[in-house]
Amino acid sequence: MAIFNIFSSLVFLLFSCIAIAVPPKFFNVVRYGAISDGTTDNSQAFLKAWKDACAYNGRSRFWIPNGKFLLRKASFEGSCNGSMAFLIKGTLVAPTDSFFTDTWIAFRYVSGLISLFCSLHFVIYLDLGFRVCVQTLRFDFVRNSKVENIESINSKSSHFNIFACENMSISHVKLSAPADSPNTDGIHIGTSRNIKISKSVIGTGDDCVSMVSGSQSIEVNGVACGPGHGISIGSLGRGHEHEYVKGITVRNCTFIGSDNGVRIKTWSPSSYSLASGLVFENIIMKNTKNPVVIDQYYCPSPHCYLQVT
Repeated sequence: MAIFNIFSSLVFLLFSCIAIAVPPKFFNVVRYGAISDGTTDNSQAFLKAWKDACAYNGRSRFWIPNGKFLLRKASFEGSCNGSMAFLIKGTLVAPTDSFFTDTWIAFRYVSGLISLFCSLHFVIYLDLGFRVCVQTLRFDFVRNSKVENIESINSKSSHFNIFACENMSISHVKLSAPADSPNTDGIHIGTSRNIKISKSVIGTGDDCVSMVSGSQSIEVNGVACGPGHGISIGSLGRGHEHEYVKGITVRNCTFIGSDNGVRIKTWSPSSYSLASGLVFENIIMKNTKNPVVIDQYYCPSPHCYLQVT
């Protein structure tokens, strides 16, 4: 009887393990009507696939297969019932005509993404003639997630915008725009904590990484920056008086042909702000005009200095 009970327990444990190891369910956008011809707007098909994937009470895999998929605008929102992964094998393309929005692709209120992107190639083409400043990829209130293997080309505004996020890692991304592109930050971070950026190449003509009010516990490691304005803390001091910047580490980074290396800047005029716990170490500068800049009178417009008292 004892041997039988032991055998029954082992069988129960075996089947329990099998039950736990249920494979993830894939939600292929093609099955929702997406067409990979590079000209058909697939926004609705993508959102329908996301809705079902987010509602699934298990391990969901939002899947974009090989092909070129035109996406006009999409906001992927949670919360989701199970763990989510957003997997891209193909290419996402923005429209070549003007579209009136400040964000192309957004993720909001999503937690527990085990892997946001695991793509071999994700290229974003945005017409630099657009009059609307379109952010390529925006994350709002996203937690416990990772972004990997992204290539973003010619964003009209920031390539990645991170707001009110926590515990995110970004690695192996390549963000590029012409050297004279205005306000095309690579990764812009605000009101977020525990963000890690590593092993990436960023040359966007503006800040490779910018950290504004409320950025805390941010680590930038192994990033090649340039051309552009370097890695910046700020601009600070325009409102948000109690959202200080704390615990910023920039290490093992290389600046090539950038206007600045590491930079701290506050607006002119500026309200009270605080930046503390800053570490810059093992930094290599190549043809960098201003290796270290601390600017307490940052003035991008021609008349703001007249307001300083």
